[in-house]
Amino acid sequence: MEKCELETLKKEIEAVRDQINTYIEYPEIFQDELIESSKKIDVLINEYINACK
Repeated sequence: MEKCELETLKKEIEAVRDQINTYIEYPEIFQDELIESSKKIDVLINEYINACK
């Protein structure tokens, strides 16, 4: 994978982390969003790890 693709993945991961940090302040209200964001960050991190191999 090209370096720019890795950088894009890295930026996406950071964006999702920011979302999670926002949602975590009110977990009762944003329960569904937290679950979806957690799944999304797992996928992105796995993509990043596999791309670096």
